[in-house]
Amino acid sequence: MGVFPFFLRLWPPGIPAEFSISGTRPARFSLVWPNGSGTSSKEDKVHTYPECIPCILRASLTAGRLSGKGEEELWSALQEAAQVCAAWEREKPPIALGAEVAAVLKRKLGQGDPFWKAKKEGNAAVLRLYPALKERVRSSEDPLFEALRLSAAGNALDLGVHPEVHAEEALSLALRQPLGRWDYELFQKHLKEAESVLYLADNAGEIVVDRILIEELLALGKRVTLAVRGGPILNDVTLADLAEVGIPREVEIISTGSDLPGVFLPLSSADFLARFHRAELILSKGMGNFEGLHGERGPIFFLFQAKCYPVAQEAGVKVGSLVLLGPRG
Repeated sequence: MGVFPFFLRLWPPGIPAEFSISGTRPARFSLVWPNGSGTSSKEDKVHTYPECIPCILRASLTAGRLSGKGEEELWSALQEAAQVCAAWEREKPPIALGAEVAAVLKRKLGQGDPFWKAKKEGNAAVLRLYPALKERVRSSEDPLFEALRLSAAGNALDLGVHPEVHAEEALSLALRQPLGRWDYELFQKHLKEAESVLYLADNAGEIVVDRILIEELLALGKRVTLAVRGGPILNDVTLADLAEVGIPREVEIISTGSDLPGVFLPLSSADFLARFHRAELILSKGMGNFEGLHGERGPIFFLFQAKCYPVAQEAGVKVGSLVLLGPRG
C-alpha cells in the first residue's frame, strides 16, 4: 500500500511495497473450528515490528491527504494516531494497532471513501490487461498453477495507493520474483476434497487478477464465495468497487462486515463468521488478511507477495517472494 525510504533499501526497484493499516483479534482471542481442528494462541500471532509504526502512520497521512481535510485537522488526527502508536505494546499484533488508528482517523476525518477515484482507475488499468492475462493462464501447461502465481503477483498491483505505477510493468516485475513457500501440492489436495471455496479479497486493481483465478476455480467445478470489505478503507475492495470488474454471476459475493483492511474475526459480521467457520477451503489474498488470520487452525491458504520485512519474516521467505502458504499439520 505505501512506500517510504527505508523499505527502498530492501525492495527491488519498481515494485511497490505495501503498508497496511491493519488490525487482528485481541491477544487472548481463541478460535476453535467446528471440526475440532485446533485453536489459535497469542504465540501464533504476528507481533508488531518496528517497521509497522511508520507504515501505519504513512498510511494515515495518505488517507488524510486524500480526505481533503485542512492542515489543522490532519495534524490533529496524525498527532493522536502517533500517540496510539507510541503507547502500543510490541507483543500485540499490528492489525490490532491499525484498528485503533483507523478508529482515530474516522472520528477525526470522517467516514468517506477518499480512495474511490484511485480504486476506479486501478480497476480500469488492470482490466485493460485482462485479455492477455487470461490467455496466459489458458495456454499454460497447468492453468491452476499459473492462475495462482498470477494472483500472487497481482498482489503487487497496489494501484489505489500507487496510481503512478504502470500496471503491466509492476505485474511483469512481480512475476519475475521467486516462489517462496509454495504449497501447491497441498492446495491441490485440499481443493480436490472441497466442493466450495471462500475467497477473501484484498485490493482494487488486484481484484481483476483474482477474477482470473476465480474463473479457474469455477472451471474446476467449485462453488466460490467472494468476501470483500464491509466499508471503505484505503484501497481495499468493497461491494461498490466490484460493479465494473466482471466477477462471474455464479460467484456469491458477501461482506466481512468490517471496514478493516484485513479479516478481523471479532469485528466481522455474524453472517461472515458463519461462512468462515463452515468453509471447506479458504483462499486468503494479501498481506492484511495474512496479518489477521496467521496462526489460525483450519483450511486456510494464504496467497500474496511478501512486500515487507515483517511479513516475509513471519512467512519464512525472502522479501519479494510469491507465497502460497497452506495450513500446518
